[in-house]
Amino acid sequence: MKTTPAEIAALVGGELQGPAAALITGAGPLPTAGANDLAYLEKAANAPWTVNRPAGCIIAPQEAKSALTNRAGAVIYVKDPKQAFAKVLLKFESELNPRPKPGVHPSAVVDKTSTLGAGVHIGPHAVVEGSVVIGDNAVISAGCYVGAGTSIGANSRLYPNVTVRERCVIGKNVILHPGVVIGSDGYGYINIAGKHTKIPQVGRVIIEDDVEIGANSAIDRAALDATVIGAGSKLDNMVHIAHNVRVGRNCLIMAQAGIAGSTAIGNNAIIGGQAGLSDHINIGDNAIVMAKTGIITDLGAGQVVFGHTGRPRLEAMKIEVILSKLPELYATVRKLKKKFL
Repeated sequence: MKTTPAEIAALVGGELQGPAAALITGAGPLPTAGANDLAYLEKAANAPWTVNRPAGCIIAPQEAKSALTNRAGAVIYVKDPKQAFAKVLLKFESELNPRPKPGVHPSAVVDKTSTLGAGVHIGPHAVVEGSVVIGDNAVISAGCYVGAGTSIGANSRLYPNVTVRERCVIGKNVILHPGVVIGSDGYGYINIAGKHTKIPQVGRVIIEDDVEIGANSAIDRAALDATVIGAGSKLDNMVHIAHNVRVGRNCLIMAQAGIAGSTAIGNNAIIGGQAGLSDHINIGDNAIVMAKTGIITDLGAGQVVFGHTGRPRLEAMKIEVILSKLPELYATVRKLKKKFL
């Protein structure tokens, strides 16, 4: 990984100040970045502290220009430093972790009825069952399993040990991290004569374009139709999505959250870590469910809720404050009882 401030400025469309040809070989946080590292300054208010940092190149907000005029190292001024820094990291990542070369590893098993697009990589010990369609430049890493009748879109990447069961649909540019399971059976049973009897889960899962799903997450197949994860949504590690759930577009769902069956989540919703959503409810567009919050009823668009029963955030926080004062309140009540009763 070798670049220069001039090349970085061209990539992010920024204004360069200082040495254009300095060697940049890495990236790091501003407090610890070294002479050959790229870093970024998010807030112009911190610019005076930044002047003497040893980072070889700093991406900074345009408003910081006057404070950084005398800095010896390179500075690149942009409108949004964090966004520009992320763009450079994408380039670095492509060099650090290049996509595997096209081809099918000799130890992989690919059914002859399946179709592989141009540039597809199938890694060691991967299994691709019959009638699978894999789009151009997709990566199926070591130890993955792709069930019969599944389709995987172009440029999608399955990291090692991902399981995609039969008849599921994976869109374009999807990232599935190690251990993800797509299409496991939904949790459906009926009590017959005192015995829990399995209801066959014959639906599928549809993962739309540009979705990323974190390690060891599980997305259950629908009982009859489809469990759907909308385009652009990002799921953290160890998230569970139950059968028949429909997640909208551009949602964020954090680690260890659980969404029970047949719940519908609108577009741009945020579900915090360890939140739990009950079954058969609707979560509106742009709603925010904060960490460790339980939701048992419908939630309107744009609402922000917090607490074990999902109260409005400010109300829930007031209750938490009052709860912390209960010992003091109890002692006061006891004194009053002794005095007046």
